[in-house]
Amino acid sequence: MESTIKNIELLYTPLTKQLLINFVKFQYEENADISDDSLKTELIWLHNNNQLDQLFIGEYLQSESRLNL
Repeated sequence: MESTIKNIELLYTPLTKQLLINFVKFQYEENADISDDSLKTELIWLHNNNQLDQLFIGEYLQSESRLNL
């Protein structure tokens, strides 16, 4: 799995890329670096630290549908 994560090209995974962008912007606010290299580094870090679920939790917390309840 590790080599698969390292070989992912974000160009071909637009949904994952958008989740990462949302997550990074939420976590780092004005210091967010959303370059592909930085996003890939963040993805690898999340994977290595068993934190990939943070992408989905972040999506839920920022969901407009949830906020409009």
